[in-house]
Amino acid sequence: MKMTGCGSCGMYMILEGAPGKSFVCMKCRLIELMEEKIQGLEMQVESLVEFRKGFEQIMEQRHEVSEGKSSDLQMEAGLGNSEGRLGEESGQWKHVTKRTRQRKRRASEGEIELQNRFAELENEEGAQQVVTEGDRARKKRRAVSPIGKGEELMEITPNMSPRRIQDGLKRITRENGNGKNLQPEGTGDRLENSMVTRKRQVYVIGDSLLRRIDRPVTRADPENRRVCCLPGAKIRDVDLRLKRILKGAGKNPLIILHVGTNDTARFSLESIKGDYVRLGRTLKEIEAQVIFSGILPVPREGQQRCDKIMTINRWLRQWCYKEGFGMYGHWEAFMDRGQFSRDGLHLSREGNRLLGWRLAQLIKRALN
Repeated sequence: MKMTGCGSCGMYMILEGAPGKSFVCMKCRLIELMEEKIQGLEMQVESLVEFRKGFEQIMEQRHEVSEGKSSDLQMEAGLGNSEGRLGEESGQWKHVTKRTRQRKRRASEGEIELQNRFAELENEEGAQQVVTEGDRARKKRRAVSPIGKGEELMEITPNMSPRRIQDGLKRITRENGNGKNLQPEGTGDRLENSMVTRKRQVYVIGDSLLRRIDRPVTRADPENRRVCCLPGAKIRDVDLRLKRILKGAGKNPLIILHVGTNDTARFSLESIKGDYVRLGRTLKEIEAQVIFSGILPVPREGQQRCDKIMTINRWLRQWCYKEGFGMYGHWEAFMDRGQFSRDGLHLSREGNRLLGWRLAQLIKRALN
């Protein structure tokens, strides 16, 4: 047990073992992480402001062009109206009296033309043409349909739903009483397959820290969400079993990986980084959306183990950004000792509930 001072804030702490020369306490490290995140957010805000300015300039230019075109059209319309008015006014003057006005109004009222829109249907030739065309269409439908000569014909229109078509075919079968299936072969399966669309599959794969999180994760969609817990699994174990777990996952599944806690207790930083790189190659062979979940702290271990985990999380975030994967950290959310069980490694019920809720929210954002 030695008393050491933080190189950043100057606070003294009692630690096990011999700390490094440039020792920094946990609070100062959290402040450094917050500063890095704030810098990243400021850069994003600046890029968004620049994008908005450029977008406003483009919209102003388009608005000016549209205003110029509308003004030209208004000028042309005004010129046309003025020419028409001049033409009307250029005619000769007429003497209009009260009688002539009334006579013109009565004449205009009597000259209303009435037309029958259905006059063509009354024509015999037009009616015959309509009848012959309808007979031809019915004959074509009878030739294509699988219904016999003595059976009733059901006309199928494009607006009819598949369920309505099936109900009509069943009704005709019952009325005829012959027990034949009037539906063409393969149409039932095709209608059912066209109505059923498979949703996107979600897989949460990791070590024993994923125990008892299946309820909050799979509650929204139990058929398409799976939690695969591998107790004591390391990065290499997940790499070996990944393709077997994802067999039949469908097109473009969402994969969330929470692994690496057991590796930090046995392997060096370079070995852990190499295992992550090999796992990334395996994931790139599978067409999927991949998100890595950050390693949680281990309260039962000393400061050296926590520093090692924070270093790996920092490297993992940069590597995921470079390789095109997602990374979701939990370090700040699991700083309370009550979220872990007595062994200081696994999560308590409260911790399991919190991790499950965070992963469920992550899945919701990723799918939407």
